[in-house]
Amino acid sequence: MRLSVILVLCGFSTLLAAETSDRKLAPLGVGSLLETAGGLLLVLALIIGGAWIFKRYTHLPTAGKGLVTVLGGASVGPRERVVVLKVDNTRLVVGVAPGQVRTLHVLDAQPDLSFEARLAEARPEEGQV
Repeated sequence: MRLSVILVLCGFSTLLAAETSDRKLAPLGVGSLLETAGGLLLVLALIIGGAWIFKRYTHLPTAGKGLVTVLGGASVGPRERVVVLKVDNTRLVVGVAPGQVRTLHVLDAQPDLSFEARLAEARPEEGQV
């Protein structure tokens, strides 16, 4: 009850102060509306730009590295897929259908495809030129 009385009195005092001041309030015009709309668009552009930068340049760590990594896959039917998995250092070709997963093939260990290994293969031996 006291709070509402205080708020009403504050509102009346503001109205009285506005009426007694020499300065008049400017009516809403096209210029002030355009300025407000421009400010709103600027704030929205900053929010969208910040979200894009955050998404583009931050890589949040996942919960942890799993033992199984999906290397790729292909759809072979409306509900069937062939997926290549990497488990430890073994690559598996797995068929996935509704209600079942079957190993189709076990591939050899993946060769080292690092830059250093490829450079060592491409270099000629000491006696060769």
